[in-house]
Amino acid sequence: MLWTWLLLALLPFLLLKSAFMITILSLVGIYALAALGLNLIMGYSGQISIGHAAFMSIGAYTSTLLVMNFNVPLVFAMLIGGLIAFAFGILIGFPALRLSGFYLAIATMGFVVAIEQIFGYFEHITGGHAGIRNIPFPHLWNSDVEKYLLVLSVLFVSYVISERLINSRTGRAWMAIRENETAAAVMGVNNAWFKVLAFAVGSMFAGLAGALYAHVIGYIAPSDFGIAKSLDLLAVSVIGGMASVDGPFYGALIYVAMPFLFSRSNVPLSIIFGALLIFVVLFMPLGISYYIRMFRMNYLNALLVHLKKSRRPYGMFVQTPAGRIHYIKYGNGNIPIVLVHGNFASARFFEPLIKKIPQEKYTVYALDLPNFGFSDELPGDVSIEKYVDALEKFVQTLGIRNFILLGHSLGGAVAMGYAVRNPKNLIKLILVDPAPVFGMPRYDESTYKIIDVYRKNPELIKRALMMNAPTYDDEKFFERITADALRMAKKAFIGNAKALAEYNYSDKAKNVEIPVVVIYGDKDVILDYISMQKTAAAFPNGKLIVLKDIGHSPVIESPEEVIRHFSARV
Repeated sequence: MLWTWLLLALLPFLLLKSAFMITILSLVGIYALAALGLNLIMGYSGQISIGHAAFMSIGAYTSTLLVMNFNVPLVFAMLIGGLIAFAFGILIGFPALRLSGFYLAIATMGFVVAIEQIFGYFEHITGGHAGIRNIPFPHLWNSDVEKYLLVLSVLFVSYVISERLINSRTGRAWMAIRENETAAAVMGVNNAWFKVLAFAVGSMFAGLAGALYAHVIGYIAPSDFGIAKSLDLLAVSVIGGMASVDGPFYGALIYVAMPFLFSRSNVPLSIIFGALLIFVVLFMPLGISYYIRMFRMNYLNALLVHLKKSRRPYGMFVQTPAGRIHYIKYGNGNIPIVLVHGNFASARFFEPLIKKIPQEKYTVYALDLPNFGFSDELPGDVSIEKYVDALEKFVQTLGIRNFILLGHSLGGAVAMGYAVRNPKNLIKLILVDPAPVFGMPRYDESTYKIIDVYRKNPELIKRALMMNAPTYDDEKFFERITADALRMAKKAFIGNAKALAEYNYSDKAKNVEIPVVVIYGDKDVILDYISMQKTAAAFPNGKLIVLKDIGHSPVIESPEEVIRHFSARV
């Protein structure tokens, strides 16, 4: 999160009198950056590397020599060091394509030993095994703080690049290769290309880390980047958590902090670190980051949910036999329209649509279904039929007659349920990317447990809502509807998913003779074209409209197209 990075940026200003602590923080960032590169190679693409420190040395010596001998600006020297490490990553990556498992581990171990000996041999250039001292770091006011901020800046950019890669086609290809190279190749993944790319990018991060190390510490020697350092980086990655973007940071924090915690004990650090590694492998095999994430999701996020959920109703209330229902009303036209939202939504979800509806022609009613938003919670188990009952009570209480009913997603199932019961009270039924007429597939229990995780994770809900509307980019809108989604009844998270698999209106739909329009965005990641086609065909006067390059939420992505079908003939 952005606030975490802001907090890290403020830390040195709270520790201005402790140059030692600021240097420790800089080292944490450096090792986190190097381990991040190793995580891309091992955690995500599944290749074993025990020579990662060699790329740190390449970046360190390249940057140092460019700054000291050629007066190259520090930032450019670091970037060049990273790029040369990137090139060496490619050179090592191609021969490694023929190797795997222990053979690849031995090959990379040989590489780190060779690089250490090469830098030690060319004494007139690299200072030999004695190393290079007094490596400069240009500064204006406080070199320790500036070093830390430089490390943090490079680490932040690297984390952003990593997240973008991991969440893209490249990341999916890496993980496919990690799980099964043959299956990945069958699915069209170019294994050679993506394996070399992982090695190159991971090596570049290590090169940048090595360059930062040289200028932060001010001294380097070949022995600083030997096989022992490679094994340390491997331990950092394992302890923090493989295939985790946060893992390298937690692992680096332990690796750097532990020598100072046990500095006054007589127990060798290697024994302590080895014992910790064994403990993590045996009892925390997914790494520290996984358990921290679980703790945050199960406990800390509960507080975040409480703080983020909507506090003030934005509409009005009506007391019905199904409980108090919150709704918004817009316009004063002669044709009533009732809007029924989907899962993780509320009446406010229809705001982009409502703003474009001609208010002189239509009167719009958008409600929070019970269990959602500011409406009351329904007693007992969740079911589509109970939502239909509540919709009926809402319509009857307000005296709405001869209206257009629009349902989106889960609301589409509720709208269909109302239509099969009360077809004579409707002018038209509009189903926008609705749950199919025959219901959604039933999931296994593990999937329901994953769905329940959303209950305590606002970011997951927001991401899901944004993914369902890929062409709509109003960040504040998604913040508002996420805050409404956090008001959902606890039982509704799993209950809604189960309820969507327990209804079937296929037979009853034959008796609904009013015009029915099914609007479907062809980029919908939840519903498929065939199920929408069958849904439209289930109604005697049904028609399917396909919107090009639109996702699951045409009501906010293409409201004008939806409104056009209010009065269009079927």
